[in-house]
Amino acid sequence: MPTREVAAQFDQISLVYDETRDPLDSETVDRLAEVLARVGVSSLLEVGVGTGRVAQPLVDRGIRVTGLDASRGMLAKARGKGLVRLIRGSGYRLPFPNDTFDATLFVHVLHVLDDPSAAVREGARVSRRGVFALVHPRREEGATPPRREEEPRRLVREALQEQGYTVAPRSSPWTKERDLLSQMPPDSIQVVGEKDVTESLRSRIDRLAKRGQRNLLTVPPDALRRAIEVARERVGDRTVTYHRVEVLACWSPGRWTPAPDSAAA
Repeated sequence: MPTREVAAQFDQISLVYDETRDPLDSETVDRLAEVLARVGVSSLLEVGVGTGRVAQPLVDRGIRVTGLDASRGMLAKARGKGLVRLIRGSGYRLPFPNDTFDATLFVHVLHVLDDPSAAVREGARVSRRGVFALVHPRREEGATPPRREEEPRRLVREALQEQGYTVAPRSSPWTKERDLLSQMPPDSIQVVGEKDVTESLRSRIDRLAKRGQRNLLTVPPDALRRAIEVARERVGDRTVTYHRVEVLACWSPGRWTPAPDSAAA
């Protein structure tokens, strides 16, 4: 999907984005900051900074973060949190000279991109110490059953189909990131967060009611409301426990030969 269209979708969901996504807990952010500090990162570019959910905690931990995003709405939310080094732009053509930052960071954004490998290479161009990405862990095909926390999405889609609305399931971020790691194996992978999480399925359905998912933007509000009500009835008071893992992949400096300085004007 073209970057402009994706940005427009994120503009629409920016006001509810934070309350419809799983936050990184403080222990995971601490570990991420420790890893970055250990390799000498004090200046960082976060591509796909979004609402600053990760950038602001890293700034609070002493890292100088510049955030880039294609969505005006998401950047406005980040500014509202006090972030000041923010630039609107594309991850495929970063408006910076070679080796501007110590490192580039992607947080749960590679699966949104049509060409994530190109974005990683561009991040490497502007980085002195490497490119980092928080991704979902690599899994062998067929080795793991469908993620149980995804059941509310399936129930809402089914309830919409019963009303005559077809909503394509979102493309699996885990599959896309796994493919990228296979195509461009990182030089290191380490776990920076791991814990079991128990939630009510109804609470996850309540998130969907806020229309913070891009694949629900075209659904009429009344149809979505009815589907949410049906899904809530079907899950009742059930809970789900799942294992949440945050993995940090790193592509070392020198992995690719930097292209001639092509910073955008």
